[in-house]
Amino acid sequence: MSSSVDDGYELQSTLRSPTSFAKSETFRPVSYTLSSIRKSDGSSNYGNAQTFQPPKFAEGRSRIGQNRQNRLLSFYQSLSWIFGFKEKFSLILFFICGGALLGFCLARAYLMNEKVMREQTVPGEFRWFNLNIYRINYIIHIYLTIVGGILVGLQFLPTIRRKSVLLHRINGYTCIILLIVGNICGGIISRRAFGGEINAQSAYYILAIMLIFSALMGYRNVKRNTRAHRKWMLRSVVYFSVVISARLIMLASRLIVSNIGTYYSLWRCDEVFFVLNDETKLVQQFPQCSSSTPSDNGLYVPVHASIYEGKLGTAAAVRVVQGMALWIATIIHMALVEAYIRSTESANYQRHGFVLEARDFDSEKIYSPRNIY
Repeated sequence: MSSSVDDGYELQSTLRSPTSFAKSETFRPVSYTLSSIRKSDGSSNYGNAQTFQPPKFAEGRSRIGQNRQNRLLSFYQSLSWIFGFKEKFSLILFFICGGALLGFCLARAYLMNEKVMREQTVPGEFRWFNLNIYRINYIIHIYLTIVGGILVGLQFLPTIRRKSVLLHRINGYTCIILLIVGNICGGIISRRAFGGEINAQSAYYILAIMLIFSALMGYRNVKRNTRAHRKWMLRSVVYFSVVISARLIMLASRLIVSNIGTYYSLWRCDEVFFVLNDETKLVQQFPQCSSSTPSDNGLYVPVHASIYEGKLGTAAAVRVVQGMALWIATIIHMALVEAYIRSTESANYQRHGFVLEARDFDSEKIYSPRNIY
């Protein structure tokens, strides 16, 4: 089979057998004849011919890899559909952020045992938490925030929000009450938490105000404006999660200040005595703390911040870095939640069937992102 082409070449295709699909297509001059295929020396008379091979099918191994990738993608899409997520990365973000909050609350659930609570709290804290005003508020804070943190993740599952509205509302009201009361109690104990350092106190107070205000604004907009409700509740939960990032920053920074070796925190003598529980050691390490009543001595002494110097040094290192860790984590969370809210701003206005307020959706109208609060 031959066909002429404009530039003086002809296309010859040879099919060797029906079962062999490997064709050899060669462009040769029109003047080419069968007798000129070979020269007298046996070499090809047309060595400049351009040969084109059709693309081959992928090898078996690449097919298997592609099939596995397709199965994983199909599984991810099915899981997203089950949970009600419509955006590409929503399920991943839910597992990362929601899973971190759930895991942290479950990991700290053992603190609900008061004996374990005393053992795991930073050394020296129960010098003050033994007082009723702090002990009761500390227990309430631990219980309510752990339970609220476990339940609040359900609020961000679209399948519950769309198909079980009553469950969404009941769980939402429960979480709001738990988190608000828990953070009020947390604000009360902030006066003595981590030594009562002013930078830590201010961070805890600001966080409590931000979370409570966001939760109340979210409650206010439950029936007035569900889009604003979504934004405020996102903010409140992200602010609530600041303690997770702050803890990670604290664990890293206390190691850094310990290696630097020039940081100190101020302790009352009775706080040092509470940790050492030995008057002889107290007087040896801090002679100025010598007193007839070591358990009630308000004199302040500097304690070296180092995780390599026992419980007292470790607690001092935590006190040094806790306020800084809280402020850095707060700034990070504020920036991230606002970036996320703005990046998902238009989703509620342009997708019919997935808007938060279906009754006011007009398919003929072009919706654009609006800044609500």
